[in-house]
This record gives sequence, C-alpha cells and structure tokens, in this order.
Amino acid sequence: MIQKIIEYIQTIKKTIIFVIKVVMVVVIFSMSVDLYFELNYFSIPSHTIKEIDKMKPKTAAIVLGAAVYGNKPSAILLDRLKGALLLYKKKKIKKIILSGDNGKKYYNELTPMLKYMLKNKVRKEDIFIDYEGFRTYDSIVRAKVIFQVNDVVIVTQRFHQPRAAFIAEKLEMDVVCLETDMRTYRDDLKNRFREYFARNLAWMDVYFMEVPKSMGEVYSIKGSGEGTWKERDLIIHENDFGVFDREDP
Repeated sequence: MIQKIIEYIQTIKKTIIFVIKVVMVVVIFSMSVDLYFELNYFSIPSHTIKEIDKMKPKTAAIVLGAAVYGNKPSAILLDRLKGALLLYKKKKIKKIILSGDNGKKYYNELTPMLKYMLKNKVRKEDIFIDYEGFRTYDSIVRAKVIFQVNDVVIVTQRFHQPRAAFIAEKLEMDVVCLETDMRTYRDDLKNRFREYFARNLAWMDVYFMEVPKSMGEVYSIKGSGEGTWKERDLIIHENDFGVFDREDP
C-alpha cells in the first residue's frame, strides 16, 4: 500500500515537471516571437507624424480600424484618420483604404471613418472601404488580393506597427509605416498586453495559413473606390459628418 502511494506521488511529480517544462517552452517561444517582431521592425522604413515630409510617395495608405463609440471614433482611431489625411493632403499617397469591423448589426467602424474623410474633402473615388477588416491580418491580405495593392503606407500607432508591417512584408508588399502616436492613450498598457498575444497569432497566420489567390470581386486601387462602398454610405449627406473636433475617450 505504501509502495503504491509512493509510486503515485512520483507519477504526479513527473507529470507536474513535464507540464512545467512544456509551459516554459511555450512561454520562451512566445516571448521570442514578440521580440522578433520588434527587431524585424527596425528593418522596415517608419516615420512619425513630424517626419511625413521625408516620406517617399506610395500608392495607398491603409487605415486600420479601432474602436468607435456610437458614431465617434476613439482617440486611437481618430489619430490614425488624421495621419492618413495628412499623407493625402501632402500628396504622399493617392488612395486611402479604410479597413475595419462591420460584422455586427449595431457596431460599425467604417461609416464614422468614411465621414471623417469626406468632411475633410477627400475625393470619393480615392476612398476604398474594406468592411471585413476584422483583424490586422485580414485587412492587409484583403488590400493585397482584392485591391491589388503592392506599395502601401500602414497607418497606426507604434505598438501596432511591428505586427502590421511584418504581415505586409511577408506578403511581399513595399511597405512604409506611419506611426500616429499623437497623445498618451488611456489603454496603452492594455493595448501592449493584447499585442503580445496578437503577434503570436499573426506569426501562425503567416506561416501556417495559405493566402487565397481570390477573395471575390477585385477592385483595383488604380480605379475608383466608390464601387467598394455599401449603399448606406453612398447616400451620406454633407451635413451628416458627425463630431470629430473634441477629445475622444
């Protein structure tokens, strides 16, 4: 009886040691992926808002979606929109791709993004809308496959850029990054914590998922973007642009 108890305890001990070793391997690998994204980012051209004049022109900018509150962009999203608008006004890009989440009936990131661009006199034909940009990986793959984009400026904050740039680079896109950090954000720590896990998922996406050759109808970035708009967005009136000038959450 005592011998069986000893053997049972030894089995439990071996199991615990094995589990600890597995967890350590997973954690070390995960941390290595996160670090790799940071190191890889140093090899990709990147600029802050103050350095826009130094940037070489590209065909398009991708504005990656973020939270909206009702019809108002969050602070993070608003700064991305401002960055893309500045690129457009300074003729560093010809087209703007707005990519975000429109997967729920009562949640829509794209219409407030579009309203911001229209309010600031971006030509309708220069705005392409991706209503299925549920993840960064989706947004960039769809820009490559559906909009036929080969050279692009990714517009988002610094914490997000290494992942977005990594994906674009692996898709063989000529990529430049615009870091749109214009303030201190309320959820900076939360965003970086989330990004740690998102980078690991992106690594798996890139190396284990096959990029589809076709994703439906193609809307070339060289043409007009209006064909990508949903009907509800085609009828936005000039007096229906929402509020963008005060501080957002």
